[in-house]
Amino acid sequence: MSKFDDKFFIGNVIRTYRKKLNITQEALAEMVDLSVQHISRIESGKYIPSLKSFFELVKVLGIDLQIFDFEISCTENKIKKDLIEMIICAKEKELVFYKNILPAINTTICELGSN
Repeated sequence: MSKFDDKFFIGNVIRTYRKKLNITQEALAEMVDLSVQHISRIESGKYIPSLKSFFELVKVLGIDLQIFDFEISCTENKIKKDLIEMIICAKEKELVFYKNILPAINTTICELGSN
């Protein structure tokens, strides 16, 4: 069984990070749009959060996914890893910028390569 399948492990990590940040269950519930009861049940290991809720909790609490045995990228290329990390950590405006600018850069690179 992986750590991602262990609801008690997941709940304990979420509770630990929440307490480390001095956030109440009520405040956390509001931040991730869940009920206080749902947060309580996740932290006690009664529920496993949905994937959407899991990633919201991870984001809000700043939990490193490697704690759950996740590898964020499958590349050894440092430049790719850095770019992937930038995208993962990007705010919405930054993502829109990347989405708009990267195709233009790729087009220019392709045009230069064919000359």
